[in-house]
Amino acid sequence: MNFELKEFTNIPNCYHSFNVVNDSQFESTCENLIKEMSFFFKQASFEELKILNPNPSGNFPQYLSSDNIIYLTVKDGIRESQIIYQLAHELCHYFIKKGIKNDELKYFEESLCELSSHFFLRNKTTYYLNSRFRNLVEYAPVLSDYSSDALASATEFELSFSTSYDRYDRNNNKHIVKLILPIFEKTPSLWSEVPKLADIEASTIGKLLDLWKNKATAEHKKAIQEIQNIFK
Repeated sequence: MNFELKEFTNIPNCYHSFNVVNDSQFESTCENLIKEMSFFFKQASFEELKILNPNPSGNFPQYLSSDNIIYLTVKDGIRESQIIYQLAHELCHYFIKKGIKNDELKYFEESLCELSSHFFLRNKTTYYLNSRFRNLVEYAPVLSDYSSDALASATEFELSFSTSYDRYDRNNNKHIVKLILPIFEKTPSLWSEVPKLADIEASTIGKLLDLWKNKATAEHKKAIQEIQNIFK
């Protein structure tokens, strides 16, 4: 597929090619989310990041760290909830750079990226509910339901410090998201600590969280301790 790259209007070194009818609406939705997430993750610059739609390799969103490419799979380009859900997940991977080093702990990274989808989708809902524009207020439940319905389907299970989970077990990921979403909503600045996970060598989730807490600023140690408390 031929992607004709354009630089985002207000984001230097970040490019896009969407192959949709309403390219400007797609760009605006992506640009607003990129700026919002950059603020929360404390990431001010981009390294030739390319956001492309669709994915020529298949019908799934994907981040290729080796090429700094994010692929989305939004066919018509007008469903804002789907754009935010996919891009927030893949941008979280991007901000963690090379990702969590231990493959057996990749499930935690995957869960954080799933969390990113729900957090920023709900953040957009809050924006709409506080908006003075009637049409946006009416649209807000659509975004909220998109997140709530997905999380409601997760089956609960006991999380263990000693067990490794499959990275792409979406039920497990969503269950973890349900438990840690309130922690991030209470302390949204905790997102700024997430990129530090890429610098940690750890053999278990317990050690990963301990070392992450040690690296974190004083204001975020309590929130990370709350995440530790969900594991047994």
